[in-house]
Amino acid sequence: MSTSTKETNHHFSFTIGIENKQDKVWQILTDVPNWKHWDTELKEASLEGAFCLGAKGVLTPLKGPQLKFYISELVENQSYTFKTNMPLGWLEIKRTLKTENNVTYFTDDIAFTGLLKNFFGILLGRKFRKVLPEVMDNFKKLAETL
Repeated sequence: MSTSTKETNHHFSFTIGIENKQDKVWQILTDVPNWKHWDTELKEASLEGAFCLGAKGVLTPLKGPQLKFYISELVENQSYTFKTNMPLGWLEIKRTLKTENNVTYFTDDIAFTGLLKNFFGILLGRKFRKVLPEVMDNFKKLAETL
């Protein structure tokens, strides 16, 4: 089951069902250096220290400058949000896991916030939204092989 649930360029999400235990999916989801193996828009990703609330890291997209991020919300084995500073706002990515009927549902919720959210939605959000189903499918394939 795959569904896109929000349809603006500055705030959108995608949910996919994964046939694996939630704790196994969580391990992959919090393995920052390996995000590049399923997120086709990333060249590299790194985290300073352990995956915990307040941890800081760096994302290197395929195109554009490196982006610093930090983990702003964390509910162990269920969800986390990381944020990267944008001019006059933020890019916020919330990743959530929920299990129903032995299927782990992974939702990736992406939002540009602040005064320039519509601008960044047009500049970056369109492409992010377009590739998100592929990225999520890559994650699903990886998570179901472990």
